[in-house]
Amino acid sequence: MTTNNEPAIEEMMRDAEMADEPGDMKAGAVISATADMTMSTAELQSAGYVYVYDTRTADRSVVNRNMLQQQLEKRRVDGSFAFSTRKPEGIEPLVGTIKCFLHEDDPNREKYDKMGLIRCIKSDFLNEMDRENHLRRRHPRAYATLENERTRGERDAERLERIALTETIRNMAQANEKGGKNA
Repeated sequence: MTTNNEPAIEEMMRDAEMADEPGDMKAGAVISATADMTMSTAELQSAGYVYVYDTRTADRSVVNRNMLQQQLEKRRVDGSFAFSTRKPEGIEPLVGTIKCFLHEDDPNREKYDKMGLIRCIKSDFLNEMDRENHLRRRHPRAYATLENERTRGERDAERLERIALTETIRNMAQANEKGGKNA
């Protein structure tokens, strides 16, 4: 079955701009090394990755070439295509200015370094929710560490508050006792 859109999709698939393989693994990269043996990658085989653009926002994403056709066939509710391999003309992607919590410019970076947390270069979040979701999904270990620190801090603050409240009640009771004896 052919549709009027198939030639356009096939053309976009053919002309798609190549993207770098995601991740750190490259041919020749060391996988593990011991005194006896070093294992490294001889070659990487992949269909490759290409860039796709949101047709309304011009946001660029990376897609595996095996999934490209499915991505290009996605449509919006109004029937228009959601993605293209060609950057939409006249549209500039909206870019935020909020940096990842783990960015090197974060005011808490020295503390994070002492905690052994990684550094992140992401610096274009539009809002705090996106930044927190990024931390939770992309840096789960750092998220868990910071979450533990936060809850520990809250528990410590509550404990200090209870101690202060207990001390206040004790002082009030002692004052009432002294006031009762003087009467």
